[in-house]
Amino acid sequence: MNVCNNCGVELDSDMVACPLCDLVVGEKPDQTEMSHSEKPTVKDKVLREIGNLTGAQKRKLFWEISGIILGSGIVVTLLINLIVSNNINWAKYHLVASLAVFVNITALTLWRRRSLLILLSSLVSLLLTLLFFDFVSINSGWGVKLGIPILISFYGLLLIVLLLIRMSNQLGFNILAIIFIALGLFAICIEFFISLYFQERLILSWSIIATVSVIPVAAILFFMHFKLRKGIELKRFFHI
Repeated sequence: MNVCNNCGVELDSDMVACPLCDLVVGEKPDQTEMSHSEKPTVKDKVLREIGNLTGAQKRKLFWEISGIILGSGIVVTLLINLIVSNNINWAKYHLVASLAVFVNITALTLWRRRSLLILLSSLVSLLLTLLFFDFVSINSGWGVKLGIPILISFYGLLLIVLLLIRMSNQLGFNILAIIFIALGLFAICIEFFISLYFQERLILSWSIIATVSVIPVAAILFFMHFKLRKGIELKRFFHI
C-alpha cells in the first residue's frame, strides 16, 4: 500500500493524490515546507468545499442537516420517554414541535423568494401544532380560544406590513414606522384575547398605553422619511 510522502496517510492503489494534502502520489513535498499550523487541515478542506457550493446547494445542505438533527432529536426523546415511562407522553410534544420547525425550514428552503407561501405554510404548521397541544392538554380550549386568535392576528399584521413594504416606492424610516404601529396593534390584540379568555369581558389598559406611546415615534419616523425623500428629489432636480 502506498503512503503519502507528506503526511504519511495510507493510500489505496488506485489513488493518484493524497485526499488529505492533495500531494500527487510519488512526489516529494516541497523543501520549503509549511509549519504544522499552516498546513491545510480536514476542517479547512471542508470549509473550502462548502464555500465552493452554490446558493441552492448550501440551502439543500442546510435542509438536510436540519432534518438529520431534528430527526435524531425525535428518535432520542421517544426512546427516552418509552424507556423511562413505558409510554409516550411528553415526547409527543417534542415530536410535533420538531415537525413544525422542519416544515418552516422546508418552506424557507423551497420558497425562499415567495414570502406569501412561506407565511401560509408557517401559519398552517403552527395552527396544527396549537390544535394538537390543545387536544392533548388537560385544560383544553386554550389553543382555540387564546393561542390561535393571537397567532392569526400576528400573521395578519405581518402580512399587512410586508404588503406595505412591497407597495412602498422608497424604503427607509417609513418601514420602521410601520413596524412600530403594527407592534402597537399587536399589543392590543394580545390584551383583547387574553381578557376575553380569562375574564370573559373586554378590558384594554396596558396595550392602549403601549400603542399611544409608539404613535409619536412612528410620526417622527414618517416625518424624517419624507423630509429626506424631499431633499433627495431637490438634489436630483438641481443636478447636485
